[in-house]
Amino acid sequence: AILTYAFSVFLAPKGTIEELHSQMGRMWWTNNDKMRGWAMMAWRKMCHPKGMGGMGFRNLHLFNLALLGRQVWRLMSQQDTLCFKVLCAKYFPEADVFSYKRCDKPSFTWASIAKAVDALKDGFIWQVGDGNRIDLRLGLSVSSQ
Repeated sequence: AILTYAFSVFLAPKGTIEELHSQMGRMWWTNNDKMRGWAMMAWRKMCHPKGMGGMGFRNLHLFNLALLGRQVWRLMSQQDTLCFKVLCAKYFPEADVFSYKRCDKPSFTWASIAKAVDALKDGFIWQVGDGNRIDLRLGLSVSSQ
């Protein structure tokens, strides 16, 4: 539970995720910490769903990005929160999380959320609606409904 909370707020460093994957693999393939186990399947393959020949383990980097993506969704859909108002004032004054301004030294929390914004940006599509939120310069419009 603590890992899930931390992953939903901060982007874990690559080395930390690799160490967690290593510990998970070691626990799976050996019965104690002193013995070296024999990995019968690559970790990448173990992260595949069981129906596709894997073991169904989570890829922690993708899990981390998905949880941060939930924060992006909250910033888009709950614009009356204190979190939105604080982050909006500093990082995206146009009230559109996808058109954030890059700065030299962002907070660690915002830098983490910005990575999720960049990962999500490719998957969003135009939703015209009444046209009030379309900015042709940005090439993206997101409905807050």
